[in-house]
Parts: sequence; structure tokens; C-alpha cells
Amino acid sequence: MNENLKTKLINKQAIISVIGLGYIGLPLALSFASAGYKVNGIDIDKTKITKLQNKQSYISDIEDIFLKKIIKNNNIKFFSDYNSITESDVIIVCVPTPLNKTKDPDISYIISATENISEFSINKKLISIESTVYPGATDEIILPILLKKSNLNIGQDFNLIFSPERMDPGQKKWNLKNTPKVIGGITPNCNKLGSILYKSVADEVITVSSTRAAEMTKLLENTFRAANIGLINEMAMICEKLNLDIWEIIEAAKSKPFGFMPFYPGPGLGGHCIPIDPRYLEWKLETLNSESKFIKLSEEINFGMPHYTLKKLKNIQNENKISNKSIIIFGVAYKPNVSDTRESPAIDLMKLLKDENISFKFNDPYVNSVEFDGDIYYSTDITKKVLNESGMGVIITNHSIYKWDEICNNLKYIFDTRNALQNIKSPKSKIYKL
Repeated sequence: MNENLKTKLINKQAIISVIGLGYIGLPLALSFASAGYKVNGIDIDKTKITKLQNKQSYISDIEDIFLKKIIKNNNIKFFSDYNSITESDVIIVCVPTPLNKTKDPDISYIISATENISEFSINKKLISIESTVYPGATDEIILPILLKKSNLNIGQDFNLIFSPERMDPGQKKWNLKNTPKVIGGITPNCNKLGSILYKSVADEVITVSSTRAAEMTKLLENTFRAANIGLINEMAMICEKLNLDIWEIIEAAKSKPFGFMPFYPGPGLGGHCIPIDPRYLEWKLETLNSESKFIKLSEEINFGMPHYTLKKLKNIQNENKISNKSIIIFGVAYKPNVSDTRESPAIDLMKLLKDENISFKFNDPYVNSVEFDGDIYYSTDITKKVLNESGMGVIITNHSIYKWDEICNNLKYIFDTRNALQNIKSPKSKIYKL
């Protein structure tokens, strides 16, 4: 183990570079700065860097006043190039790892970031990968790139770990500090240094035997969620055939104090994890001439929910003879109280509505506009006039800021895909559930 780096980490004299300042990287950089480290935030998006240098947040979970306080009271700077890596002792990679057009893992961002890191000396440094990858990517792809231009020994001259992000944007209960941090190193020495690093910002650190085990941990977590959401979505369709209310069934089932965990149906999967991470595992299995039947089945159900939502929406239109009027969609972010639209089911539904020549508008207090198929759509203000002129409303994202009583009083028909109106008393709207 590099004793000098260990001492720097313990005394918080280590300089940390965080690459990728999105929903994961920026909060992480601010946490390490708050813990007392000097932090260099790096992102090739110059617009983000300009905003951060002007103390302006672009993430709904981070308010400007909080960002200004951290920057004022701590040693944190922001750069659009990698040059500050020269002085860094720790490098943490938080770049996107999406799917490409063929639904295969796109690790081009992390390869690019790693190649940029390899242009600098990594001697005596600790490198942590937080971006989601398939099992084996850290030691099969990332490590060889880092070793390409050096004769360094892993675990002695430099250290490499995988530590999957576990952030949950939009909620206040769980954060980096009180959520256990999983790490897996290439060597035991890598694990030891990684533990020291993350214990400075997390209450609990859990070490596993390898980077592959840590990579698999992240995929298991989100595949578990995707599979159970697929199950509950199928249950929602079954309940419709049986003329039952799936939301009532879930409430009754979750009263059991053991053996049941509630999941909820919806118009589709969204976000940067649940729709994507299981595909990373599925792709890896395909390279081994194997497959996961659970993943394929849950994907089939979950990715089919926007089409199921459209079918129900059209049935509501036909039943009430309102097919000639525009629809207003409430919420296009992928989850409540955030501005992130990645993989949002609302956008999937909007594309389907466009294909069907069904007129629509949307409102989202967190999202000003969305773009797809070469067109830009802007959020429409909610007014009595807009509501009265709309044929129906469709609730896709139940932001807590919405005043559902007022909406129900001015809109004749509402298709509630999130059970957002469960506590509305005597609504003037006719409400349909998923």
C-alpha cells in the first residue's frame, strides 16, 4: 500500500478530482469538499462549468444557496479540461454509461475519460469508477487503458476500485452519508485505500472481493427493481381484466409485515439506472451464449407500458367522445420532484401520440422543454383556460408541487397513471386509473 497516499487520505490532505458533474458527480464533489478535501470538478460540458463558476446550480436537488455556501467555505474549483489531474491524488469517474441505438451498453464516455486520465501520470493515485458498467469492465477495459502507457504495478504503484453510485435524486431521506457505500478493488490494497476515502463521506463502507463483485452488486440492485416493477405492471393489467383496483390490492398486501415489498405500476420505466442497468447484465450474458429469462420478460412488460397507456388513453377518449380535443400531460421528468428526463416514459408516450396524430401539450414545473424527432415542445402553463379547453389530462409524473384539487376542478377527464389523486375528495373530474 502507498503509505503516503494513505496518510493524505486520513489527514484529508489528498486532492480529489471528480470527472463528470451530473446528478451523481456534482453532489459527490460537494460532499468531499464539505469533508475537508481540496476538490477539482471536471466536466467537458463548458456550459455546466460556466454555471458552476458563477455559483449557479443546474440540478434540482442542489439549490443555488447551498452551492454558493459550499464554494465559499471550501476549496473546490471547476474545470472543462483534465489538466488538474496532474495535482490530484484521487480520481473519481462519474460519466454516463447509457445504451446505444441497438440497446447495447455504450461505454464510450468512460473509455474516453479513462484515456484522458492515462495521458497523465497515475503513479501514487487512487482511481474510483462510479459509472455503471457490466461485470468485468473495470479489469478488462479500464485497467488495460490505464496500464497502456506505464509499467506501474496495480495495488502498489497505483490503485483502482469500482464503487457503484447509489444516489436517489428527488428524495430527502437517503443521501451519500447515510447510504452504505459498496467498493470492490482490483487488489486488497486498493480496497483498503478505497475504504479510507469513502469513510470520510459515508457512515458505512462495505467491501466486496473484487471489482466484478461490486459491478454485479449494482446490476443486481436495479435488476431486482426492474423485475419487480415488471411484475406489478403485469398485475395491473391482470387487475383490469378482473375489474379490480391494483392500488387497493397493493395497499392491502403491504400491510403484511413480512414477505412482501410494495412496488407500484406506471406508464413505463425512466431514469439513468432501472431501464438501462439490467441490459448491461443481459448483454454480458449474451457474450457468454447465455440469457436471463427474467430480464427479458420484465423488459418486454416494462417497455410495453407506454403502448398500454396509449391504448387505455384512446379508450377513454372514445368512451367520452373527446378524441378531437388536445391532451395535457402532467409531468415529463422520469420521477417526481426532479428535472431529469432521461428515458422518461412521458416522452415515449408523447412520441406515440405524435405518431397517432393526437394533439397534446405538457406541463412540468421542473422541465422547460423537451426535444425529440427534431421538434421542441415547451411546457404549457396551467391555467383555467388551458384546463377547460383540454379534452383530458394524463398524469405521468406526480410532482408534489401540483395542486391536484384545482386541476380536478377545471378538467373533465383525467387518466391518473400514478394514483396521484387517491386522496382527492369529491373530484369534479371523472378519474380513470392505470
